[in-house]
This record gives sequence, C-alpha cells and structure tokens, in this order.
Amino acid sequence: MRTAPRGRQNKKRYNTTMHEDEQDTPGVSIHAGFPNPAADKSLTGLDLHQLLVQRTASTYIFRIRGDAWQNVGISDGDIAVVDRALSPRPTDLVVWWHGVTSEFAISHPQHMPAGAEAWGVVTSTIHQFRKGDQ
Repeated sequence: MRTAPRGRQNKKRYNTTMHEDEQDTPGVSIHAGFPNPAADKSLTGLDLHQLLVQRTASTYIFRIRGDAWQNVGISDGDIAVVDRALSPRPTDLVVWWHGVTSEFAISHPQHMPAGAEAWGVVTSTIHQFRKGDQ
C-alpha cells in the first residue's frame, strides 16, 4: 500500500491510503460518501429500457411462475423480457403458446410440445431480491 503525499497540512486536504492496483484502473472511479451527480458530468445514467429493449414494438414483459428453470437462474416471480421479432435459435429460451391448454410456457425450441407455437424469444430476465415493502 502507498500513502498519498502529505505535503503542507491544510484543512481542505485529506490524507488517503490506496492500493497500488487501484490507482491506474481505467474506467473505474472510487467514491466515498454520498455521490453528487453534478460533480461528474462524464457519468451517464443507467437506462433499463435502453439496456433491455432492442425493439419497443415487439418487446413484452412476463412474470415467471414456477421453479422449473431454477437450474439456469430463473426463479418464481422473476421478470422475463421477451422479443417477438427474433427468430429462435436452438440455445434460446422461447415463450410458446399451447392452444390445447390455453397457456404460455417457456422451453428451448426443440422441447416445445406438438401443437405449440413459438411466441417470442426470452432476451433477459430480472430477479428482484426485495419486492415492495418487504
């Protein structure tokens, strides 16, 4: 560890200690205390719509029910972002509609039952750790 130079002591100067590998990490800024958005104009906001939705007109949100997909990290209550404009690939998860049971379900395209119609491709899932006032 290296200590910042002490120089002349002044009430507005603080002595900080940092690890050598923290000093020159590109794209990483270290902050202490409450952030002031006006202080750093280079920071951009995080827009979840821009991050998760490529095509607004063909994107839908579904709430997942059941634990069948826990082995791939999708839990009961998670949110699936589904794009109807995408063609399914074999490794994609797809939402499909089964007319006999009149319900939506999720699987890989090759595991859809006979008579099921691929409805859209799952592009993202959102897992909430705390919901509402819990």
